[in-house]
Amino acid sequence: MKNLLTLTGVLFLMYTNYAQGSWEYYGDTYIKGSISGTISQGFIFKTNTKEYFVVNERIRQRVRTRNPDVKILRSGSDYTLIIEDFEEPVVCKKVTNVIETQIDGEFEGWEGDTIFKMINGQIWQQSNYQYMYHYAYSPEVFIYEYRGSWILKVEDVDETIEVIQIK
Repeated sequence: MKNLLTLTGVLFLMYTNYAQGSWEYYGDTYIKGSISGTISQGFIFKTNTKEYFVVNERIRQRVRTRNPDVKILRSGSDYTLIIEDFEEPVVCKKVTNVIETQIDGEFEGWEGDTIFKMINGQIWQQSNYQYMYHYAYSPEVFIYEYRGSWILKVEDVDETIEVIQIK
């Protein structure tokens, strides 16, 4: 499988190198933990080197992997992540303004104007209408700025939601 991944990555790089300019080797790392579900535009990855990358292209990949190795390439402000067990490399932007915290108590998804209280004292509110149910107790979250909006990503939930900070 790794040979196929490497071949796919090389073919992708040859195409993108021709189409967008040169890609430089940035580093090797891994993503700690499980990645399971649908990966699409706006999805965030945290590497073991504590760097954050947000998917910046229109993609849709279903994946299930644990602690995958990652090769990172860079071209200007774009990064390509070649992730073990992914069918295709993923074009991302590096994100530096990320809040890592947990929801304070029960989490039951969102449904329109849901308020999220965090253990760090911050309070965030859903800013666009979506409905999603998922129960978890005090799940970890990432809150990050992407394309001018703040995005909330809850552990073990495929979807993300736009939020605004109340406190």
